[in-house]
Amino acid sequence: MVWFLSTSFALNAQTVRDSILVSERKTDRPLTLHKGQLQFNAAYGISIISGEYDNERNIVSLTEKGMASVMHKYYLGIGYGVVDFLQFSTALNYASRGQRHETRYLWTTYGDVQDIEITEFDEYRGFEDLYLGAVFKFPFNTRTFEIALTPGIYLPLFSNKPDKPENSIELSTTQQPTTRILYHNNHSYGNGILVMEFGTVAMLRPLRNLNISARVNYRGPYAETKMIRWIHQLDGSVFNYDAIPYLYVLGNTLDYKIDLSYQAISWFCVTLSWSGRNTTGGWSEVTGYRIKNRDTNLSLVSLGYEINATGRLWITESVNVPVYGRNELSPFSINLGISYNLFPFDKKIR
Repeated sequence: MVWFLSTSFALNAQTVRDSILVSERKTDRPLTLHKGQLQFNAAYGISIISGEYDNERNIVSLTEKGMASVMHKYYLGIGYGVVDFLQFSTALNYASRGQRHETRYLWTTYGDVQDIEITEFDEYRGFEDLYLGAVFKFPFNTRTFEIALTPGIYLPLFSNKPDKPENSIELSTTQQPTTRILYHNNHSYGNGILVMEFGTVAMLRPLRNLNISARVNYRGPYAETKMIRWIHQLDGSVFNYDAIPYLYVLGNTLDYKIDLSYQAISWFCVTLSWSGRNTTGGWSEVTGYRIKNRDTNLSLVSLGYEINATGRLWITESVNVPVYGRNELSPFSINLGISYNLFPFDKKIR
């Protein structure tokens, strides 16, 4: 108990280097955390998915088909500045989404009432892979321009294999002549294999209250991955399931982001962003044959802001609008985040 109280006091006490965070605006911050700076990040995002892009880049309305969905995403991250030009980071995301497909009706007899009603529901939930990364900034002696390397890996701590389906059937009766079948499929977010990432980020400060940053990341899988798909057989009113294993290889992904940040006042900064993601390559044997994955891409425009609530606490919010894509969902999303910063090992001010 004594150790906990002393540690808590140390973490909350004002230190010599806290003055850096008090006077530092968003547009002044370097690409890496300061030496000894510990940063905790948490965020929540909600995405409304009312459309998707087809292979010809045309938008297809999911709302008209009754297939619109909402995704909730939670983000946790920690960063630490080892020295002024080297930072280590880790992050973990959790997401959930449910999508209902169009209800189908079947007639096996002649009549006004359908004999069979079939509904399919896909549920996506779980942790994504754990990210471990670093930021190495080239130690140029200039404030106007900065550039850094951003290598990282994604560790498959959580299973990529989906849980068993939760199908159900409601047989017809005299009062209810329609047999209702629900196919409830479960999906996970994990990749199931080590993924390596290499990237770079650069920042330019042409004016005192303005900075421009750009980042590019390329990631790909270490090897092929084992996966399962579920098949079922209906025995009366009971579903029996079997897991069928297969192999697949993740595609290689290139993502990019360009930010234009303007410091309106000392504690308020506005950011306009353009970001995108392109995935190519990879294959899957889910059908029993090796089939190449579809190439996908998605581009977004974002508008956000950051408020320096205190020298240690920053609050961010952004709105993200899809512009164009191919073989991808079209999410409209809002993200809200907080960042808490401190120098836990620095000398305290008495």
